[in-house]
Amino acid sequence: MDVLLINPKNIFEKKSEKVKAKFALSLYPPLGILYIASVLEKKRISVEIVDAIASDISLEEIIHNIQKNKPKIIGITATTPQIRGAVQIAQLIKKQYCDDIVIGIGGPHVSADKSFIERFNCFDFSIEGEGEITFSEIVLEVLNGKKIRGNYKGEIINNLDENPFPARHLISNVNYYIKDYGKHFATIHTTRGCPFNCVYCSNPVTDRKMRFRSPTNVVDEMQYCINTINAKLILFTDDTFTANRKRTEEICLEIMKRNFKVDWFCETRADLVDRDLLELMYKSGCKEISFGVETGNEKLRFEVIRKRINDLDLIKAFELCREMGIKTSAFCMLGFPTETEKDMYETYKLCLKLKPDTMGLHLTVPMPGADIFYEAIREKKIDIDIWDQYAKGLTSIQPVYIPNGFSLSDLREVQKDIYRKYYFRPQYIISRFISDFKSFESLKQDAILALNLLYRSSTTTGRP
Repeated sequence: MDVLLINPKNIFEKKSEKVKAKFALSLYPPLGILYIASVLEKKRISVEIVDAIASDISLEEIIHNIQKNKPKIIGITATTPQIRGAVQIAQLIKKQYCDDIVIGIGGPHVSADKSFIERFNCFDFSIEGEGEITFSEIVLEVLNGKKIRGNYKGEIINNLDENPFPARHLISNVNYYIKDYGKHFATIHTTRGCPFNCVYCSNPVTDRKMRFRSPTNVVDEMQYCINTINAKLILFTDDTFTANRKRTEEICLEIMKRNFKVDWFCETRADLVDRDLLELMYKSGCKEISFGVETGNEKLRFEVIRKRINDLDLIKAFELCREMGIKTSAFCMLGFPTETEKDMYETYKLCLKLKPDTMGLHLTVPMPGADIFYEAIREKKIDIDIWDQYAKGLTSIQPVYIPNGFSLSDLREVQKDIYRKYYFRPQYIISRFISDFKSFESLKQDAILALNLLYRSSTTTGRP
C-alpha cells in the first residue's frame, strides 16, 4: 500500500471513546480525507483510510494496521481538538519506524499554525489549506525517492466540479449515523471559502474567496449517494449553503426535475433566506435548517462577534421555517469579550422567541487563527503556546474564552441552567411528544437528546 490516511481521535485514552459518545446524536464521515483519497485513486495510487473515531480503535490497532499494510506515506488530518491525537499517532509511528515512513499532517489546525511542524518533528511535512492537489504531488515525489520536509501551501482548486466525489467506498458507512435517519445518510460539501469575518472562526486563514460547485454537479453527487449507499438524507455541510441565491434555486429545481425522493438539511445565515426561497427549498426536500444565532444580545453580535444579523432577521427566518414545516436548529455560544451574565440570559430569551426545534449552546474556544484567540492572548487569558501544551499532553483541557468576572465553572453553570430551562419546559416537551409520537425512532432520539443534554452541558465547548 502506498498511502494510509488517518482521522484521529481527539485524545487516545485507554478507555473506549464509545463511553463518551454513547449519547451522541450524530457522527459524520471525514470528507476531507475522502476527497484526498479519491484524487490519489485517480492517479492510481493505492490508499486506505482509518477513521479512529468511527471505528473506535486504539493506537496499538493503528500500529498493527501499519505493520500489516506497510504504507510508504501516512497522512493525518486534524482539527484543533484532534491535534493531541494526531501527535500521539505520529510520535508512536516515528518511534517504531524512524524515517522509514513519511508522515504528513493537514487540516484546520496546521492551516492556522504554519510553523507547527518546526516544533513537532514527528511530522515530516504539513499542508496549509486545501490538500488534494498538493498532497498527491508530494506522494508522487516520495514514491520517486525524494526527501520531503517543511510546510507546503495547498494549491487552491478554482473549479470544484473538477474534484472527483469523495471515496466513500473506503469507509464503512454503517459506522456513521444521524438523528432520526440512523445510518442512511450522506454528507456533501458544495462550497469552499468564506467571505465573513466572525471573531470566533479560523476559516478565513485559508481562503476568503468563496467558490461554488455547479448545481448539476451537486445533484449528481446526491444521486450517486442515493444509488450507492441508499441515502435517505443528504446533509449539506457548508457553513452558508444559500450564499448564492441563484445557485440554491437551481439546485432545488434540479432535485425536483430528477424527481428523486430524498430529505436534506443545511446550514445558513438568517439574512440569506426569504419566503420564496424557503418555499422552493421545502418543495425540493429541505427538512431542517441550522442558523448561527450566537448570542441574544444584538449589540454583542454586531460589535464583538462581528456577525451582523439583527434580531428581526433571526425571528423572521425562524417564523418562516415554521410556516413552511422546516425544522430549525439554533447555534449559540457563551463566552465573549465584554459579555455579562445578563447578555448570556438574553440568548435564552431570544431562543424562546425563535422557538428552534434544537438549540446548541457552546462555550467559545479560542482556535488558532481566530481573532478571539489573539484577543485572549493580549488579555493574558491564555498562554500563546496553549495549544502546543494540549498537543503535548501537558493539559487535557481545551481552553475557553472566559469573560472578566467569570470562572470556567461559572460559565458551565450558566450553560447547564440555560439548557435545562429551554429543553425541560413543559411546553417544549409536549410539543416534541406531539410531533414525534408516531415514530418510535423519533421518541428514542428525543430520549437520547435529553440524556445527551444532561451529559454535554458539563463537557461541551466550541462552535458545532
